[in-house]
Amino acid sequence: MILTIDTKSSPWMENLPYDWQDVAPLGQTILLKKHEIIFHQDEPAGHIYVVMSGRIRMFFTSPSGDEKTIAIVGKNGLLGESCLFDHPTYNHAVITASKAALIKIPKERFREAWNQNTLLAHQALRFIDLKNHVLISHSMQLSFYSATQRICYTLLQLGSTYGKVSDGKRVITVKFTHQELANVVGTSRVTVANTMKELERQQFLSKENGMYVIEKESEWYSSVLVNMLL
Repeated sequence: MILTIDTKSSPWMENLPYDWQDVAPLGQTILLKKHEIIFHQDEPAGHIYVVMSGRIRMFFTSPSGDEKTIAIVGKNGLLGESCLFDHPTYNHAVITASKAALIKIPKERFREAWNQNTLLAHQALRFIDLKNHVLISHSMQLSFYSATQRICYTLLQLGSTYGKVSDGKRVITVKFTHQELANVVGTSRVTVANTMKELERQQFLSKENGMYVIEKESEWYSSVLVNMLL
């Protein structure tokens, strides 16, 4: 049973409160178009990336070729940080979901800065901890919740994390597509579209100026997430 929304595990990791200026001079800025692969799963890991702008999708690929999105990483996020330790390869893949600007830093140079700069190390650990929360949330939802519950949970999570309250409603300030939401929760775009339509029909959700708006937020927990009235 879902009782609360864990805002720390939002799969949309946008506008993160980190400052990487101490390591920015150690790498080079690269500009990428939408849908460009940054690195592949199991590829030898040689660099760590800082997201300066844009949106990056992290994902796993199964042996049969199926993809599972881990998170959408935005400004001030890190990519490839697992290679700081004992992993010679990247354990997932990343691809741009929009135009993006990244700083590409050789892992040895980032590791040296880590060893010399306590504040940098603490910040990187905070990001790793944040990603750990996201992975635990994924595991919990896939193990215990239906596709409809996962969609609702993620929408409420986005509202809690990136919502702006206006006239008693909560506006989700992060834009996303049905396909992006489907990738994150592990279902089809059609299921997301049908669920969103039903949420709008029951007046739990609306859309204003291209942004989704959570209506009757307090009723979602019992009516949708627990009692499953959709």
